[in-house]
Amino acid sequence: MKTALITLILVAGLSLQAAPLPKTQVAGDSKWVIHLDMEQFAPSQTCRLLVNGRNGAKSFQTLLNHYRTLLGVDPLKDLTAITLYGREVTGNRGTALISGSLNSKTITQQFSTYPKYATKTYGKLNLQTWMDKSTGRPLWACFYTTRLLILASDESSILDATATLGGAKPSLATGRAVVLPMQTVRDGAFFTAVTKGYAGSNTDPIKAMILKSTDTATLQLFEKSGMVDGTILLKAISSDSALQIHQVLNGLIVAANLSDSDSPLAKLASLSEISRDDRNVALKLHCPATEAAGILAAAMLTP
Repeated sequence: MKTALITLILVAGLSLQAAPLPKTQVAGDSKWVIHLDMEQFAPSQTCRLLVNGRNGAKSFQTLLNHYRTLLGVDPLKDLTAITLYGREVTGNRGTALISGSLNSKTITQQFSTYPKYATKTYGKLNLQTWMDKSTGRPLWACFYTTRLLILASDESSILDATATLGGAKPSLATGRAVVLPMQTVRDGAFFTAVTKGYAGSNTDPIKAMILKSTDTATLQLFEKSGMVDGTILLKAISSDSALQIHQVLNGLIVAANLSDSDSPLAKLASLSEISRDDRNVALKLHCPATEAAGILAAAMLTP
């Protein structure tokens, strides 16, 4: 989940006007969160381009097929929103909130066919677990309501999610110790991604440098009449780091203009207006959905 967030923070490009990120549903101590409004994304031009496209779009199609197989639903028709979040920027722990037209009996029957399937009861909640074939790791699930399914990497994450949803634990809307820069999040975004910190490696040295020099990052994107607009806000760990990031991004613009670079990050930079203020670096994106879909498709092929 963390890898998907970092990729989207730096190279995504898709959006329409839509409902805001559900802050009351996300744990207040989360280190990263992604929100995708499927009702707005499904009819967008960017979605159609990815569904019908080639190259990296195949990775997007694979993702859709994964949800079709896992839940037995069509994500573009049956899901209204997907929210992912986690308390760690490393490892594979995370929680997914999936809402939409969900048939709990049919989906439970689907889950029961998976390897090492078992159930566990906590009060009125019925927890389900099985071994995920694609990762070789256990998955946990719980229907909080008939229209809201929780998926998580472990049992404790499921219980924490239900506690947040029920108000027993702080959310991003109520927590006093929220570390994510929620003040940078504007209502009306179709796609929102926010992260605090990054630990790990990346095969692209430029991208790795930017990520390791960034304290927090926020991405919000919109699509209207076939045009994509968005803002990527990076808060560097220091003013010197912000200056370095700003210089690197401007260098990518020059490189992209002088060559036919296939780098998603270079293409993103070349389509953006870049500014810096102390520790803050902002990229303002404005491009046709065809360009945005191309960047995203290329990003899906990039390690």
